[in-house]
Amino acid sequence: MNMTAQNPLKLYIAGLFSNGEALDVKGIHELVCAYYSGEEYCSVSTIDEHLKSLKDIGIIYEEGSHAGDAGELVTVYRITEYGLDKLHNA
Repeated sequence: MNMTAQNPLKLYIAGLFSNGEALDVKGIHELVCAYYSGEEYCSVSTIDEHLKSLKDIGIIYEEGSHAGDAGELVTVYRITEYGLDKLHNA
């Protein structure tokens, strides 16, 4: 699937996982803001909500979590087989 900035943000975020890489919200924010810069909804909190939504519908799963540099909890996500199938058939 060819992911471009014209796609809805949630679909673009899901597409970032298509190579099987594990990502966290801050890493996704950096990637997303390159295409959606200046958009109000391009925030860590909005991306976090999209990740939770994608997890709830089975597109991604929580691979694990760890303490970040400032001691905050960092959750890492990876795409599911179901999610890959949905992306390839979209």
